[in-house]
Amino acid sequence: MRTAYGTLKDWSAVAWRWLKIWEGRMAHRMRNTLSRPRLLRDARTWLTVLALCAAGGLAPGATSAQTAADSAAVRARIDAYSTVWNGHDAAAVAAFFSEGADFTMGNQPKAVGRQRIQDFWRSYFSHQEPERHLTLDVESLRFVAAGVAVVHVATTTGGRDQEGRALLSRRFRGQWVVQRQSGEWMISAMRGEPTEQDSVVLNVSPTAAEELRPTIRAFVDEYQDVLNTHDAAAVSAFYGDDADIIVRNSPITHGRQAIMAWWRAYFAEPRPYRAVFIVKDIRMITPDVALINIIATGAPLEPTVQPPPPRYARATWLVAREHQGARWLLTALWVLPSKEDNVIRRSGL
Repeated sequence: MRTAYGTLKDWSAVAWRWLKIWEGRMAHRMRNTLSRPRLLRDARTWLTVLALCAAGGLAPGATSAQTAADSAAVRARIDAYSTVWNGHDAAAVAAFFSEGADFTMGNQPKAVGRQRIQDFWRSYFSHQEPERHLTLDVESLRFVAAGVAVVHVATTTGGRDQEGRALLSRRFRGQWVVQRQSGEWMISAMRGEPTEQDSVVLNVSPTAAEELRPTIRAFVDEYQDVLNTHDAAAVSAFYGDDADIIVRNSPITHGRQAIMAWWRAYFAEPRPYRAVFIVKDIRMITPDVALINIIATGAPLEPTVQPPPPRYARATWLVAREHQGARWLLTALWVLPSKEDNVIRRSGL
């Protein structure tokens, strides 16, 4: 889109350049100032909002002002979450999640519902140093529908104990789905992925049950059939323009064209099996946004005397459509390690 002052894409690039220049100057001026991280985060929030508005990254039907306000509100909510997390109060942390939220950290079992999520954090905090603190850095924020956003968050825990010794730093990559409910932004889903420096050792596969929702189940079946043709262009057509995928400890692949290139490289290697997707559950976040948890495994294409041990992956899909009756599209696909896999952390245990 072009305006009298240039394209919106041009304005987005300008905003990001100013962000980097500002951070460099402030880092130089406030190297010894305790408030520097907060000031940098606040500036990043507003400049990101500017870039988002300039790029036209708006949910269907949203105005620039509405999206800017929502973006700032989501980021403020994330700041509040880290503050509460640092109090190690499981109930207060769980209160940031919606009643029907689900949560998976690495190869741990999925926790569904606010109470189960609270139980997870209670157990987690009981095994952590009281001084361990959480730092969250929003790497990207995009709206997939009015009142629904996907946030990529770099997560670090660390700090110093009572004797001043540095705690072991632990890093994760967080994928959040947040939804506005009664005027408050709530976490509807959260996934904790290994970092790109971590290693994941894959192991064997169990079975899983299916729950079906007809139109979404049909979408999964169609995707599975097209995936097995090894046609990267046809597979990428199932993704939205600004979709992203993360496969365990791989880098984020963002945008349909990059996703097509990713699948083309994937199919370039021998794949002597047929992909099989087993839908574990489907949760409607809104009538036009759904979260799908899938078990992905494979069946050999040719009969063998001794078939290889079955492997499987846990995947979370976020699908969205512009309106009822429109085609579903993948807006995010995240593959997590299974509980049988070993996650070898280079960024801390």
